[in-house]
Amino acid sequence: MTQTEALDILKMGHSVFLTGSAGSGKTHLLNQYIDYLKKGGVEIGITASTGIAATHMGGVTIHSWAGIGIRASLTESDLEMLEERKYLWNRFQNTHVLIIDEISMLHHFRLDLIERVARFFKRNEAPFGGMQVIFCGDFFQLPPVVRQGEPEAHFVYDSDAWQALDLKICYLHEQFRHKDDAALRVLNDIRSNNVSEETLEALRGRYRKKPASAIAPTRLYTHNADVDMVNVGELNKISGDTKEFHMTHKGRDILVELLKKSCLAPATLTLKKDARVMFVKNNFEEGFVNGTLGVIVGFEDGFPVVQTTAGKKITAKPMNWSIEEEGKIKAEISQLPLRLAWAITVHKSQGMSLDAVEVDLSKSFEKGMGYVALSRVRTLDGLTLLGLNDMALQVHEEVLERDAAFKKQSEDAEGELAALKAPEVTARQTAFLSKVSGKKEKKPKKISTFEQTRLLLPGRLSIKEMAKKRGFTEGTIISHLETLVEEGTITADSDLKHLRPDPKKFKKISTAFTTFSSKNDGAMPLSPVATLLSNIYSYDDLRLVRLFLQST
Repeated sequence: MTQTEALDILKMGHSVFLTGSAGSGKTHLLNQYIDYLKKGGVEIGITASTGIAATHMGGVTIHSWAGIGIRASLTESDLEMLEERKYLWNRFQNTHVLIIDEISMLHHFRLDLIERVARFFKRNEAPFGGMQVIFCGDFFQLPPVVRQGEPEAHFVYDSDAWQALDLKICYLHEQFRHKDDAALRVLNDIRSNNVSEETLEALRGRYRKKPASAIAPTRLYTHNADVDMVNVGELNKISGDTKEFHMTHKGRDILVELLKKSCLAPATLTLKKDARVMFVKNNFEEGFVNGTLGVIVGFEDGFPVVQTTAGKKITAKPMNWSIEEEGKIKAEISQLPLRLAWAITVHKSQGMSLDAVEVDLSKSFEKGMGYVALSRVRTLDGLTLLGLNDMALQVHEEVLERDAAFKKQSEDAEGELAALKAPEVTARQTAFLSKVSGKKEKKPKKISTFEQTRLLLPGRLSIKEMAKKRGFTEGTIISHLETLVEEGTITADSDLKHLRPDPKKFKKISTAFTTFSSKNDGAMPLSPVATLLSNIYSYDDLRLVRLFLQST
């Protein structure tokens, strides 16, 4: 099935299991559907079985979203306790579409708990309380992790909740990551449990072989300890000063902690010039996506400049990860969208597309682990294999039989869609969108964040007071003022007179800027000026003075 066909089926309101091999564009399609629903004013539960997968779509874990946490069972008293949580009532009452990504890693008994909670809060005995439910994932990838003391875990297709839903199966067959026939053959052999001598020979041919390109590979390991040891060791080999970047946050503590656990960017990021890094968030306008590799080539205004493997230089600045409900941000963290990238775990690599990978599968401990690791790299020539054990190339036998059934069901869904005339498809899609969006009051035009800061200026508030009122850092408020001055919306001398630093501080800082700029074609970077001043003033102090100098 193509992405276009699957999107048509989703828009008609069917509950769907969206699947396909690694690189078939499942998450991309989900994001398309999410954008479509948001534009239609539909409230969506955007979740995944793991925090990492949830961040790819701006969501949260399904465990958190449904309020069940790590519970393996629910008593009547548990439900009564959940019933007292107003935010859960609002969430379930308002949500019409529930998405669960990486469904293969969710325990069958937990899906039943989630379905039970949904019916309870919806006061509706239809499966999942009548919501459209979309499961996304690939059962050839990593299965549920069983904790000590929990019931035996099965894949979710064995749950009562799965059986109760009239799911349409959308099996995507297009391939967007792997353009290399040799790599596809290896992955298809593993996926079909048909690993032959020819398959092994192709992999042996990459044993300790350097990637065909000059790109330094990302090393994938099965265990966190190996990853941490490699990254710290490689960073320590580089001479020069380190720079630390600390994550900031706002919102409810429990939600902030969930974001931190699910974010691939570390709370404290330690970098040096020449450090190998990976972007861990998408920003198509700036030219990077989750998995883009590069090297730190310097620092500009205190921020690292990354030269990607494609040769593009990008100044990495903080980005936000947030949890949003009913159009409001409940929690948010901010950090540079980077992590050290000499090594990463196989688990955390899920969803990434990498140009060069060095992988050690000699400690593989779960079926599907080798398939996930090998499917990260776009071409076989980009693979360096360090080790392999018997477990690495295995898949769960029961999944093979299920997969064949899924393909057949997907063909049936294609046939049903093809039998409908275009006007009928459009009519059904329009009817569903109307049903789940409801009538919305026209909202006033949203005021930009910069304009909201500008409106505080007549009150002659300090930077600190404005930051508190807006819920931002003082540095963010100064950034807003810089933008407003640059746009010509305000001028420093007339609109910011009350923010001008005291004369003594202003003179010292402005003299340092003038001294540096006179020798450097008028440039006013922060880092060299801070050094000239022996780092006795904060960067915010420097930026505020620079604002007045550039405004004259």
